[in-house]
Amino acid sequence: MASDQNIAPQQNINSAANSSFATVVGTMRLPFLLLTLACLLLAFSLAYKNTESLQWHLIVLISIGALCAHISVNMLNEYADFSSGLDLHTQRTPFSGGSGALVAQPAAKRTVLVFACINLLICCSIGLFFTFTAGREILSIGLLGVVIVITYTKWINRFPFLCLIAPGLAFGVLLVNGSYFVLTGSFQIDVIMISLLPFFVVNNLLLLNQFPDIKADLVHGRNHWLIKYGVSSGVYVYLTMAVFSLVTLGLLVFFDYLPLISAITLPPILIGIYLGIKLNRITKDSKDTPSNEELTPLMGGNVAITISIPVLLGISVLIDSFYQQSW
Repeated sequence: MASDQNIAPQQNINSAANSSFATVVGTMRLPFLLLTLACLLLAFSLAYKNTESLQWHLIVLISIGALCAHISVNMLNEYADFSSGLDLHTQRTPFSGGSGALVAQPAAKRTVLVFACINLLICCSIGLFFTFTAGREILSIGLLGVVIVITYTKWINRFPFLCLIAPGLAFGVLLVNGSYFVLTGSFQIDVIMISLLPFFVVNNLLLLNQFPDIKADLVHGRNHWLIKYGVSSGVYVYLTMAVFSLVTLGLLVFFDYLPLISAITLPPILIGIYLGIKLNRITKDSKDTPSNEELTPLMGGNVAITISIPVLLGISVLIDSFYQQSW
């Protein structure tokens, strides 16, 4: 009998531990990390193009640091939105509204915060290592990235323009150019210009994902573009950035910053413009914000093109590099 009494508490402990682990993993939003890997592929490809070599130990460290930064901002966002009560009022979709992991397991709240801080600490440690080994120029990029991670949910979301450009700045400009600098020891104008492509599409990714949560965000103190300037303005911003990505690709190819084969990126960019046109149509047809049923297919397509654009760019750069070397 005593043995049975001892087993029951142990089973409860194991169950609680398993639930906390599942919650921690859920708040990491692991499928979303594909965006980080896609942008890293572009950076690594550009570094190989300009140096014809890759330092794999640095690639591993860069990847760990970037993934830890992304995991940290995901977990901090989940922690903050649950703490504010926002998660209790959002209508979740596969692409917006949070994971719901903390709603299902509130007791894991502190554990999620601890893991978020651990990931941020790992990222900062790797960044400091690069500051001493690659050059102090990387420090400003790293500090700005950390500021975005820490302040995105609680502060940046209160400033419409900053909220609009922060995602593209982090994943496009900072991640691509910072990774390139660590691998090559320099910043290059072609890399800076190419990083504008993920800048535009990642901004659009987060902008579209804000549509289902406008009412809940407003109640809980957020003030992003859709709240400040309205749905119609948000649609025009989405279309503008989609067109800018098309124009940027054309100019980069025309001025030989990208090889002609990078035109394989054209289809997803055109799909992005089509999604913007469709978004414009459904917002005009709706008396209020479009329903989640209308928005979810658009958000899914938007995720696909946002990941595919840096991947296709990276692959095209690698193919051209191998071709040039063979000659």
